[in-house]
Parts: sequence; structure tokens; C-alpha cells
Amino acid sequence: MKYLWIIILALALGACNNAPKSGDETDSEAATEHVADWVEVTLDVQGMTCDGCENAIKAGVESLPGIESVESSHEEAWTKVKYDKSVTSLEEIKGKITDTGYEVKGEKGKDS
Repeated sequence: MKYLWIIILALALGACNNAPKSGDETDSEAATEHVADWVEVTLDVQGMTCDGCENAIKAGVESLPGIESVESSHEEAWTKVKYDKSVTSLEEIKGKITDTGYEVKGEKGKDS
């Protein structure tokens, strides 16, 4: 029984020594981890006629890296995208919408 306690104590102390210390590699990795640079844009998108069109745009744009959210309205002809501009570009998003079969006229609220 005495040896069982010694083994348990040794295992407990060994587990404590495996914890990362300040300045270890894991801390530096966390410090260099990517911080998202979120941007939200509303695009004037022509050619949508139904919910299926909205879903097609959403699926296409969401396939790009760095996309947080996509919303579309075929009734009001807009698509709103929240994305990480350090991962994907507005041009890539516009290109994906165009590839899906719709026309991007520009940004809502800006001159096209």
C-alpha cells in the first residue's frame, strides 16, 4: 500500500511538470496566431429571381476561405458579405458571384 501512494505521487508530480511554462513555444505560437481583419460589404447584385438564387450565391461565396457570413435578397437585389480581408479579397467574392451566374453592379451606397 505504501508503494501505491509513492507511485500516485510520482505520477501527479510528473503531470505537473508537463504543463507549458511562460515563454514556451505554445505561448509564442498563440502570439503569432492570425487575428481576423473583418470587413462587411453590401453588393448590388442583379439577376436573382428567387430564394434558390440567394442560396446559390450563399453557397458559392461561403466556399471561399475567410468568409464569416453571407446574406442575399433577390427582392432588393443585394448580397451582404462579412469576410476577413487578409484571407480573401472583394474581387474574389465578386468573381465567385459572377461565376455563379449573377451580375455585380458595385457596392450599395457607393457609386458603381
